[in-house]
Amino acid sequence: MMNKSVKVQWIDSCASNMGWTLLNNDGIFDGDVEPIKITTYGVVIQETDDFIVVAQNIGKDPKQVCSLMTIPKGCIKFCIEIE
Repeated sequence: MMNKSVKVQWIDSCASNMGWTLLNNDGIFDGDVEPIKITTYGVVIQETDDFIVVAQNIGKDPKQVCSLMTIPKGCIKFCIEIE
């Protein structure tokens, strides 16, 4: 998908800001900390066996990019080419 405009849906890690927390009586965490579904749009500028890099902004010179998002392939739910 190199140099293609894409829509990528992927799952991101989530951290708790609670500090020290008690587990329930079974030693299980009952809180609401789950991975987050993310949707990223951009142009694929790098791809390996393990990850893709999506540039979310392309300058007037197509070699000028910013807002790069590196997404591990194991986190990707789908990646489709868009117009």
